[in-house]
Amino acid sequence: MNEAIYILAPIVLFSFTIQAMTGFGSIVIALTIAALFLPIPELLPVLVALNLPLCLWVVTRQFDKIDFKLLLAIFPVMTLGVLGGVLLTPLLDGPVLKKVFGTIVVLFALREIYLLIKGRDLATMSATEFQVWMSISGLVHGLYASGGPPLVYAVGRRVQDKGVFRASLMFVWLIFNIILFGIYLYQGRFTTHLAIETCILMITIPIGLWAGEILHHRVPDKPFRMTIQVTLVLAGAALVFK
Repeated sequence: MNEAIYILAPIVLFSFTIQAMTGFGSIVIALTIAALFLPIPELLPVLVALNLPLCLWVVTRQFDKIDFKLLLAIFPVMTLGVLGGVLLTPLLDGPVLKKVFGTIVVLFALREIYLLIKGRDLATMSATEFQVWMSISGLVHGLYASGGPPLVYAVGRRVQDKGVFRASLMFVWLIFNIILFGIYLYQGRFTTHLAIETCILMITIPIGLWAGEILHHRVPDKPFRMTIQVTLVLAGAALVFK
């Protein structure tokens, strides 16, 4: 991944800026675009490691906005899903992993585009429906460290304050990505080579945080998110048909 780091750096900067702004999207965006050039199993440990300081910074600064009652409804079921996803990962080969991931991204991005055009559906979601979406989010996060789309869809039905939304999601990603990173270390997937490249890419974190904070307070949410979702549809489709 030596020469590819020059491609990965701007992708990481773009995606982490989006997460600093909204509370989600960094890994799913970075992974979808970067997977066009690099293998997913090699990308995941790097992206998860980079995500940790980003989440930690926002969580420590916005700790008072975290909805812990919401987190109690998320963690138990999502944890089981994450463990299931980790166990399933070795059963999927590289091309299959890319096509499945690309399909998931396209479907959720198209749904988000539809909701943005029609006006976000904030109808209440039953506790059972919410837990089903938590299971799906955990499974996807265990497989691709990118359980954001289903989690965002479900949490969006319960939280309307964007500050609470961002802080709570960042706390979720912080906890689960610590778990995933520990698993990657145990499996030997975070090699010395990847650790060096992760350190180089760390320069993108403070820039992304700075830009994301500005965007969070100044840029209208709807047009920015529409651009993100269109980008995800194109990148996800490229993975499916590659």
